[in-house]
Amino acid sequence: MKKSTSILIIFLVAASIFFGNRWLKNKNNRLTEGKTYAVVVGVSNYLLAGKPNQITNLKFCDEDANLFYSFLRSSAGGSVPQENIALLIDNNASKANILRQMDEMFAKSGPNDRVIFYFAGHGNNGIFIPYDMDSYNSSTNLFHKEVKEAFRKCRAKTRLCFADACRSGSMKDREEPPSLSQRNAPDVRSFEDSESGLVVLMATRPYQNAGENPNIVHGYFTKFLVDGLQGKADRNTDKIVTIKEAYDYLFIHLAEISKGKPTEKAQVPVIFGDYKDNMPISNLKSA
Repeated sequence: MKKSTSILIIFLVAASIFFGNRWLKNKNNRLTEGKTYAVVVGVSNYLLAGKPNQITNLKFCDEDANLFYSFLRSSAGGSVPQENIALLIDNNASKANILRQMDEMFAKSGPNDRVIFYFAGHGNNGIFIPYDMDSYNSSTNLFHKEVKEAFRKCRAKTRLCFADACRSGSMKDREEPPSLSQRNAPDVRSFEDSESGLVVLMATRPYQNAGENPNIVHGYFTKFLVDGLQGKADRNTDKIVTIKEAYDYLFIHLAEISKGKPTEKAQVPVIFGDYKDNMPISNLKSA
């Protein structure tokens, strides 16, 4: 009797460990326990482009935003409902509208939810450049600190920020002393704070430009990012793409296109935040 009881206890303990580990693994593999709310911005055509001393148009940032939007709507991206994503292209991507949509979307989030801001367009040290930016009026810039504040106000613990823009890595503290032309740039500090679940993944270092490629009709960063999240970055083939896998895939492929170029003309992605390497970004099991 005692022997049978002991065997039963051992079996129950083993089963608890086995199924407990499976539950934890599945829990860790979830994109989020709640909902996803996102603001996706792409600006190719600018309001004042072509006028003296104003910004020039880009080619594929609208395509980049649509590609990232399609990923979020896919099962791998979480099958995010259309009403939970604000897609702002060109003239819909004014500074005021971007900030308004971030406030409205992010305000819907709770602690178990996920919020995402994606931007494709011109950038400079400390700023993203919205559709209605005027070179003669600095207040028309979308400052990194304004994006940072929008994230701070939301309740979601999982917060993702992606940007395919020149000098976007300046959202983190600069990696080298600023040049003479950069010394009057606005103060840019890290997004990082004491909360968990923050990832900031930028296309370039603070002194580099982000490239577009007519052969793929996209910016390099966005194309490699989405390709990776759709499965190409899944190095261990577990059907989950983690943030580390996504970054490693980006780094390797951007390094390939940067081969032979001086550092300032290369493109090196920047990642920072308060997160774990195994944070899942896409789930291919449901794809």
